[in-house]
Amino acid sequence: YLRGLAYDQYNGRSWSHSRTRLRSLGLVAEGTFFARPPGSLSLPIIRQDILLETLDTAVLFAAPFAELVSGEFLSVQADAMSGLHLPSPPSSRLRYSVTSQVPQLLAEERTATALDYPDAVRSHYLQVPAGLQQIEDLAHHVVQGVATPFGQTMAIQRHLLDNYRYSLDADQATLSHPLEEFLFTRKTGYCEHYATAMVVMLRTLGIPARLVTGFLATEWNEYGGYFTVRQRDAHAWVEVYFPRS
Repeated sequence: YLRGLAYDQYNGRSWSHSRTRLRSLGLVAEGTFFARPPGSLSLPIIRQDILLETLDTAVLFAAPFAELVSGEFLSVQADAMSGLHLPSPPSSRLRYSVTSQVPQLLAEERTATALDYPDAVRSHYLQVPAGLQQIEDLAHHVVQGVATPFGQTMAIQRHLLDNYRYSLDADQATLSHPLEEFLFTRKTGYCEHYATAMVVMLRTLGIPARLVTGFLATEWNEYGGYFTVRQRDAHAWVEVYFPRS
């Protein structure tokens, strides 16, 4: 997964960012920027060397979660949800490197029946629009008998994978209630429909989550030793908050 932007606010039809203010990253060395402090845990590290063709975006894509970013640019910015940005879209292909910490879920968070969520997390990642009682009822039905937030997360994921069909032809942009149409009528959709459904269902259960967009790297070149990522590999997925991960 090459992470681009995260979204925290859903209005029933589309996603948006509520926290768009950017902060400039500090320099560690010439051309190397400090994206986030290392966690308290000893986490696996992934280094990526990325050649990004010209896109109409200032976003830098990287495996989550970027710790160091280096390249031939004067500054790098970050948003409040760990998205990386250049001051403006590059006018030519861009080569850069990223060192990322791979998040790991602690064993005690898998088995905990309750988790302590900070107020800032609850205020941003539990928002749902009004009028979603049918979706909330479905979420409670799916997790019936499951006692832990981790187990409930996995139960919702499994429900969506087992009971809905993936299709790129399932355009629901013109629908007034696209999420309800996906969950209860068409039961066919693509990654953004699945991710939206999972985030909203988790939030109705009190589990903080957000939608993330980027690219899914699957085309491995075994001779060159690299992934080729194309526009058709654009993807959306879910990040679920666990306090110590």
